[in-house]
Amino acid sequence: MSLEQASFVAQIVSALAVIASLIFVGFQLKKASSAIRANSSQAHAGLYTDLVRSIIDNPEFARAWSIGITDPQALKEEEWVQFVAYASALFRLYESSRVQWLNGRLDEEHWHTVERQAIDFGHLPGLRLAWELRGHWFSPEFRNWFDGLARDELPKPYARS
Repeated sequence: MSLEQASFVAQIVSALAVIASLIFVGFQLKKASSAIRANSSQAHAGLYTDLVRSIIDNPEFARAWSIGITDPQALKEEEWVQFVAYASALFRLYESSRVQWLNGRLDEEHWHTVERQAIDFGHLPGLRLAWELRGHWFSPEFRNWFDGLARDELPKPYARS
C-alpha cells in the first residue's frame, strides 16, 4: 500500500470517527435536554407546593384567600395586602413556567396543567383585581398571554359538589 493510499484510508477512518462522535454527542444532548425538562418540572412542582403551603398552614390566610378570590371587597386592608402579595407570587410562578415552556425546558403536559389553572384562577374577581394592580410588573408577552385567556363561565375553584 502506498503512502497516498494509506493517507486516504486514514482520512476515511477519521471521518467515520467524527461521524460516530457527533452521533454520540447528539444522544447526550437529547438526554441532557430531557433531564433539564424533568428538573424544571420537579422544581415547578416544589415551588407550587411551597406557595400552596401558605394557605394550608395558615388558617387566617386560607380564610382571606377563599373570600378574596370571589369577593375581594370583603377583605380587611391587611388581608387585601396579603392577598395581592400572594396573587403576585402566583402570577410570577405562571410567568416563570411559561418562560420555561417557551424555551423547551418544561414538558408540554406539565405546562398545560399550569395553563389550565391560570385560566381558572385568572378569571376569579379577586385575582382579576390583583392583576389590574400588579400586571404591569410582568413581561409584555406574559401580559398579552394572560389577558388573552378565555373562559366561558366563572370557575368554582373550591366547589364541594
